[in-house]
Amino acid sequence: LQKLLHLLQSTDDPLIQEQALITLSNRAAFSVNHDIIRNLDGISIIGRMLSDCIPRVKEKVLNALNNLSMNIKNQKEIQVYIVQVCKDIESASLNSDLQLAGLRLLTNMSVTSDYHHMMINSIPCFLHLLSEGNERTQIQVLKVLVNLSDNPAMTRHILQAQV
Repeated sequence: LQKLLHLLQSTDDPLIQEQALITLSNRAAFSVNHDIIRNLDGISIIGRMLSDCIPRVKEKVLNALNNLSMNIKNQKEIQVYIVQVCKDIESASLNSDLQLAGLRLLTNMSVTSDYHHMMINSIPCFLHLLSEGNERTQIQVLKVLVNLSDNPAMTRHILQAQV
């Protein structure tokens, strides 16, 4: 894991980045690796790559963060990327894998109400995706909206959103 994280930091080659992120994402699917990756500063190493302009790499970053987000301690570190993820969802092509990866991450991050306030500005986008997206996008958006609607503090924001 340490070598993979070092590889991510030391290369600009998108193909190598993609492969390293896929491997890290697969490793992050196992809870035993969550703490190890976090303790190696892996979340910030992976998260910094969200600024990468290549959609395929961003998608792999989001997949890795999604797998890491199944841990409360990891969520505390991942939450700093929520606003960026929301922007990436809004700017991504409709129904793209990048958009779906971002929505999956937000689904996990919205299971508890701790980070709902960070998604308020994206509610109009979510509602737009619900009406314009394909079935896969709609299902993923509904998961986020259901999680947000479980929080009474979000009710006003959801009902007043301009679509």
